[in-house]
Amino acid sequence: MNDTGLKIPHMETIKRTAEIFGLPVHFVRCKVASGEVVAVRAGRRFLVNVDKFAEYLNTSTVQPVSAAHDECRVTRIDL
Repeated sequence: MNDTGLKIPHMETIKRTAEIFGLPVHFVRCKVASGEVVAVRAGRRFLVNVDKFAEYLNTSTVQPVSAAHDECRVTRIDL
């Protein structure tokens, strides 16, 4: 807490968040892109709320492959 009584969240870049938790950067980026974790855009970067990300990891359950999000899948683009 600061002198205004507000709790300031611990925010980190996607890359740094991945390093803290020992996860692939792509995994964190997908969670941010899908809106599953709390993040804000700061210029060209996204800042992830590290406390909320830890909470997400502690409370999430594994989903079957068929229920996975399609927006994080690599697809071929024909030119």
